[in-house]
Amino acid sequence: MTLLFFFLIGALSGTLAGLLGLGGGAIVVPALAAIFKHYHLIPPRYLMQMAIGTSLSTIIITFMASLYAHIKHKSVQWKLVRQLLPGIILGVIIGARIASMLPEEFLRIFFSLFLFAIAAQLLFSKNVEKSAPVPAKIIIHTFALIIGMLASILGIGGGVLLMPFLLRCQLNMRQATGTSVACGMGMAVMATALYMFFGRGVVDLPWSTGYIYWPAFLGVALASVIFAPLGTNLAYRLSVVFLKRFLAGLIILVGLEMIFTT
Repeated sequence: MTLLFFFLIGALSGTLAGLLGLGGGAIVVPALAAIFKHYHLIPPRYLMQMAIGTSLSTIIITFMASLYAHIKHKSVQWKLVRQLLPGIILGVIIGARIASMLPEEFLRIFFSLFLFAIAAQLLFSKNVEKSAPVPAKIIIHTFALIIGMLASILGIGGGVLLMPFLLRCQLNMRQATGTSVACGMGMAVMATALYMFFGRGVVDLPWSTGYIYWPAFLGVALASVIFAPLGTNLAYRLSVVFLKRFLAGLIILVGLEMIFTT
């Protein structure tokens, strides 16, 4: 039964990755945390760390499938990717270390509040096709550092933070999505390695390497590979306004459920 739930989570996160350039962590992390808790798969002390670490590991596969499709459409802006990645990687290292030391309750509440911020951004942001000039390099590097830290702490691909920034760097929606996916995959690789490393000494974590729970990884990753190209194809055919609003409503509900869970 749990494998079926993992597959359904992956189907949703894969579609979101291709459609909106999001890693799906806003869905995957709370969903995995709920499953881990309900089926007593993970000790409560490490529940959020396992959900976050596993979410980051699945983002690698999710974005890999999505990135291939975006490369075919020539929507990845590689120059901007090279400018952003060093800061993102440094931020990931700092964020992973912080997350490994934080209590589960703090991570749960922090993540819930972050979900509300995501929902607000989705509801009120505008898709700008032409905007302000590309920021100075120091601003790009600083912003990348912050993105890496938050993505690593929260278990997300960083797309929900990157997308508004990229849209203000004179990228259209499709270019921003492809570029976000490329950056997110690089971030997820480093973050996954760090969550494995920082959780290596923890006992009583079954079927895992550090903070990566392999049964969940396999179910979510397999489904994401199947559904990410579907999301990418939809991104080039459909308006995302309705889908963004639907996602915002879903995220609000998930955030409320997490913040009131004891």
